[in-house]
Amino acid sequence: MKELVVDASVVLKWYLTDERYGPRALSLLEQHVAGEISLCAPGILPYEVLNALIVAERMKRIPREVTDDAFDGFLDLDITLVDPFSNYSHVMSIARTFGRSVYDASYLSLAGARDINLVTGDRRLYNAVKRKLKWVKWIGEVDTTS
Repeated sequence: MKELVVDASVVLKWYLTDERYGPRALSLLEQHVAGEISLCAPGILPYEVLNALIVAERMKRIPREVTDDAFDGFLDLDITLVDPFSNYSHVMSIARTFGRSVYDASYLSLAGARDINLVTGDRRLYNAVKRKLKWVKWIGEVDTTS
């Protein structure tokens, strides 16, 4: 089964309906739920998702009930979560090399270590690494058909 790393920018498109490329992100979710692909991420993903949902709630993008339901549903998705600091020296190296946060570097490190693609909706992250890390894919260009 094909495995992909997804970052919080992709996951949030599942719940924030005003996000661009939402249908592409939802297609990845549907394929994961159907057992066609397997999604994984560093263990920081739930914290990033919950934080962004709370911020969206505060900004009146979504009501409190959506935050509650979305996060409960997210926890039931069986996304494989990997300890991002099991290889913290690689995370630090990537953060330094590309001038990215440790958070971004943890997704990059996981995908690199597993030799699989990382799908991101974070244009700044993608632009920072696209020339050297060909396995980082922009959600706006990724083929989400099964």
